[in-house]
Amino acid sequence: MKMFQRWLGLGAVAAAVILNPLAAQESVPASTEAGATAKTYPRLKIGDVAPEFTVYGPDGKEVKLSDFRGKLVMLDIWATWCGPCVASMPHNSELAEKYAKEGFVILAVCASDSRENYDGWVKRNGDKYKFLTAHDKLGKDWNNSVFNTKYSVTGFPSIFLIGRDGKIAGVTAGGGPGENPHVTRMLAKGGLPIDISHLPPEKTDGPKSIPMIGKTPAMRATGAPASVPMVGMGGGGGGMSAATPVAASKFGSLEPGSHVPDFTVTSADGKSVKLSDFKGKTVIVNFFSNTERGPETYAVTAAAKYAKDDVVLFAVASAVEEAQFKQWVATAKPAYATGWDPSGKAWAENISHMNFGVGMYPAFAVVNKEGNLVGGYIGMGAQNVQRLSLMLLQAGVDVPKEDLPKMFPAATTTAMKGAAPAAAGGAMAPAQRVATLAPGAVAPDFVMHDVNGKEVKLSDFKNKIVILDFWATWCGPCIASFPHTQDIAKKYKDQDVIVLASGTSDTIAKFKEWIPKNSPKYPDMIWTFDPNERGSATFDERASQKHYKVVGIPTQFVIGRDGKIAATIVGNGGKEDARTETALASLGVKVDEAIVTKGKEQLAKSAEEEKARAIKAAADDKNPPPPFRENMANLIAGAPVPDVDLQNEAGELVKLSSYSKGKTVILGIWSAGMPPPPMVELWDKWNANYKDQNVVFLGVGAFGSREEFDKWRTANAGKYSFPLAFDPAGAPSRPAKPMDELTDEEKAAFRKAQSAHMQTVITAKLAGTVTMIPAYIAMNSEGKMLGWSAGFGPPTVNGIGNLLLRAGVKLKPEDMPARVYTAAETKPAAPEARVQTIKIGAMAPDFTTQTLEGKDVKISDFKGKVVILDFWATWCGPCMAAMPHTQEVAAQYKDQGVVTLGSCTSDTRAKFEDWVRRNQEKYPDMIWSHDKEERGDNRASRKLYGVSGIPTQFIIDREGKIVDIVVGYMKGEAILDGALAKAGIKVDPALVEKAKKDLAKRGN
Repeated sequence: MKMFQRWLGLGAVAAAVILNPLAAQESVPASTEAGATAKTYPRLKIGDVAPEFTVYGPDGKEVKLSDFRGKLVMLDIWATWCGPCVASMPHNSELAEKYAKEGFVILAVCASDSRENYDGWVKRNGDKYKFLTAHDKLGKDWNNSVFNTKYSVTGFPSIFLIGRDGKIAGVTAGGGPGENPHVTRMLAKGGLPIDISHLPPEKTDGPKSIPMIGKTPAMRATGAPASVPMVGMGGGGGGMSAATPVAASKFGSLEPGSHVPDFTVTSADGKSVKLSDFKGKTVIVNFFSNTERGPETYAVTAAAKYAKDDVVLFAVASAVEEAQFKQWVATAKPAYATGWDPSGKAWAENISHMNFGVGMYPAFAVVNKEGNLVGGYIGMGAQNVQRLSLMLLQAGVDVPKEDLPKMFPAATTTAMKGAAPAAAGGAMAPAQRVATLAPGAVAPDFVMHDVNGKEVKLSDFKNKIVILDFWATWCGPCIASFPHTQDIAKKYKDQDVIVLASGTSDTIAKFKEWIPKNSPKYPDMIWTFDPNERGSATFDERASQKHYKVVGIPTQFVIGRDGKIAATIVGNGGKEDARTETALASLGVKVDEAIVTKGKEQLAKSAEEEKARAIKAAADDKNPPPPFRENMANLIAGAPVPDVDLQNEAGELVKLSSYSKGKTVILGIWSAGMPPPPMVELWDKWNANYKDQNVVFLGVGAFGSREEFDKWRTANAGKYSFPLAFDPAGAPSRPAKPMDELTDEEKAAFRKAQSAHMQTVITAKLAGTVTMIPAYIAMNSEGKMLGWSAGFGPPTVNGIGNLLLRAGVKLKPEDMPARVYTAAETKPAAPEARVQTIKIGAMAPDFTTQTLEGKDVKISDFKGKVVILDFWATWCGPCMAAMPHTQEVAAQYKDQGVVTLGSCTSDTRAKFEDWVRRNQEKYPDMIWSHDKEERGDNRASRKLYGVSGIPTQFIIDREGKIVDIVVGYMKGEAILDGALAKAGIKVDPALVEKAKKDLAKRGN
């Protein structure tokens, strides 16, 4: 139904990463030859005697399990090529050192790996860690390894806890940086005095998803329902046993049926090889990192066997150096397509991670002849032979019956038939999320106009590299990005790079006014606009929405000479943003290497943020939060809604009560000249459906001019029957000239006028806030607040349905919400009580936080130093914006004994660790720590310092006294320098004077 199409506004989306436990896998790897029979070994159970083994330490001497009888042993089976194994070692070392006095020993045995690799690892890392290591003498002979035959290991790392009596006390798996909660719980159950109070409740249900990067989720202890393969050697993907593999598995972040992004690798002779080179064929993509082993034998065999059906193997060496790849090619002489991922060992930047969110190897994806994903999985093991066969069958390959498993899961059969399951009970299926067009897709052609009315098409620039930049005249970030985009256009135009600025979501009149006036400043950009203008009947046909699925501007698509999208770049960070140029480099444009390196970091960060948003969205889809809120800033549920002024359709000033008195009202607020069509449709339908129950759906045009409001009314006369009103605050003023031409005084005056105007708009008068639109507010027949929400989509309809039920309205069966929320579920959290900020002149309270390495750090550790105590959080945009300046200040004054401590508050340890690992190199003169109280009332920022907003910086002198407090940061300010001068630091007098002026501008 049209009304259920998602109406997207511009706004930030909070991101959250959810890790789900991974159930144990019953199948184990045996031979990986195609057609081989998998030999299975019995799984160890808690209470079984741990099998004896002999391994060899760094000095070559024998190490036996029985050497540790009477101790509590954590046996960690790992390999040097296993990223999650290595990432878990720092935390394991801390455990070994902390609990050594309890008779606790960690023995990390390197298996399925060569002695040479192990010795190299020991040489590089042996002194770092406090646990014991040893090597399995059988090395690469995994089939005969005791850890395969006796311990039934199916993935690395695998962890066994062996009690003082020599019996198995626990089994888990998985690795990665920081604490593994499954290991922590296992150790506690094994008798170590280890604190588990900070851990979330232990899950008992089955897994919902399998994250492929970051910390690999661990499997539950033996005895849990075993159905989902362990990430690692035993495979990954859907939930199944070895007998019934599911083919249509998600590959990292990519769903089956999705178009697979194109990528480029380098062959042994230095030539570029692309996935798209195999268009029209079924491709088995095998990412591998073990250049001694190479691609899996069964995949090589399958590709050769089905070559007649146009099946090819594309083996990509990942997370290895080019020399290793070339040596492997010279030795193995592969007869199939191969390539080296030029990101080398920088795994976070490599193709499998950036394109698919996969960071473990070997990894497999099957791509059909149309370039879409059939399925994927991770790991080794004989069960994968049948898994690959199923995927090839789904791709249309004629796979003989003897190569298929004896039993097909129902889901696989359905997928092969191309059928989609119907919604239960005839209910409407959930709306699919619309994804912005991604790299690898062909850029759709479309028609634009220039200011002279001439048609311009994307296809006019065939064989050029095009930066397609969607923008609008009302979009501040777009306008701010143009100087940087012009620099790019000028720099690379001699390499056939075209910047096509395609205006969207605005009126033709605005474009024809803005472009002639401003385009001379940007002479190397081509200026056009979409003729499907805002407010027109064809507005939904604009290319940015219909073809490119853009949800926010500016958004740039970097398009190669082959017409395919190489990168999708949302937002623009100005001259510091290197993402676009890095995308150009991937298309063969000569770009400075320093810029490319910087851009790769930024693209990786963007990918991580997008992945986090996707995870959050997926979690919300499974367990959706309430689709409305009861309180809207100052407007509290149950309180009377203010009787604000409106203009009726005739232009007369009226009160809100003239529409609402004695009625249940759903007040819709939208752009004066551009109400969302699906929202208008819903308002019209439900206003008619429930007017007999004294319900009114009122539409209010706001944040625009009366002229725009009347234009829409006239164009849609007779198409709506609900009452319509106009917010008399009208449209905000625009500056007399472009912002970059305004003086500082003119900018300040304009901002002041804008701020004053925003205090008069309808949401400010109703609730003391300005919210994104469209939005709605529900009030009962007594004129009291019920709830509200912003945006429009399926949740909006469910939210309105819930609020009408609360108002006593009897809904039609077809309008009943999918879920009715109780008052307890939607009750707002009690606000934190305000605390008093500590006074300047007070002694700085001492407190303890932990560094990235887990070491305690206190303010008192810096006695005799001047300390900048900077409270921040990873989710805090202003904190991020302030950090480059804080780093500059830290670097400038460190020789005078200034220490900068960035104390992360109101945030999780996981997010702190992730952020610091990715960013600490940018801020080398800052010390990073985390408050384990996180959002608790006892966090130091709140309890000791009375902080109510971040970033907040306390300047502490050498005697431990607070001499100044700096809240927030605006670009170019010198307030922090001036504050340091108060602590006795020698600061340039000009900076001190500027700091005074900056404070005066703030009104301080």
